[in-house]
Amino acid sequence: MVLSEFVGAIRRRWYLAVVGILLTGVLGWSASAFVAPSYTARGLVLMLPSKNAVGPGGNPFLGLGGLDLPARVVVAYYTSAPAQEAIAEVTPGAAVTVSMEESTRGPVIAIDVSADTEASAIEALDFVAGSIPETLARLQDEVNAKGNARLRSRPLALDETAAVDSSGPMRALILAVGMGLAMTAVLIYAIDGIILRRRLAREERTAEAMARRVTDQTDEQRQPDDRVVQRLRG
Repeated sequence: MVLSEFVGAIRRRWYLAVVGILLTGVLGWSASAFVAPSYTARGLVLMLPSKNAVGPGGNPFLGLGGLDLPARVVVAYYTSAPAQEAIAEVTPGAAVTVSMEESTRGPVIAIDVSADTEASAIEALDFVAGSIPETLARLQDEVNAKGNARLRSRPLALDETAAVDSSGPMRALILAVGMGLAMTAVLIYAIDGIILRRRLAREERTAEAMARRVTDQTDEQRQPDDRVVQRLRG
């Protein structure tokens, strides 16, 4: 498609462009209206060293080194199918991602939740954050960690209200508008081509008819001249 031809088609069929833009606006509004926004919530959980590692009167925040690996083990559990199924049973439809909070450079576990409603998002966040101590305890039971040698965890921050994520309706709006404008452009170019071809065909037929008419008139003019010539020869 040559750009100049496309621009010419738009200029000639501007009325179709106006209709297409109006329909595209309606399509975009409908798409954004039918796609509901989602709700997101976030929480951070900190791994703490064992009491043996801290010592009497020690500060646990000074003993966070080396806890990154145990925290990653906990994160790995929440990517498993059993953990995801347990979350789905409590809050169906909620999407939960448990990962390491890399920006802290420490044993901090991040919980990101996305759900259709604010209540579901907060419920899923509270469930996962509350299950981390139980998960950590079970994993340590499996390796026979006892008493003061056991690692601990505590919430650092948990959202109490979910934030509205409007990216879904916005993506639907952009997609609908893009498709609408593209279809409008293609249809205008196609319709303009059809109209131009039909006009050219009519002009060719008109030219042929005029040519035949001129030929017939020329033949009619030649016939009397031929008879005059024949008389003179006779």
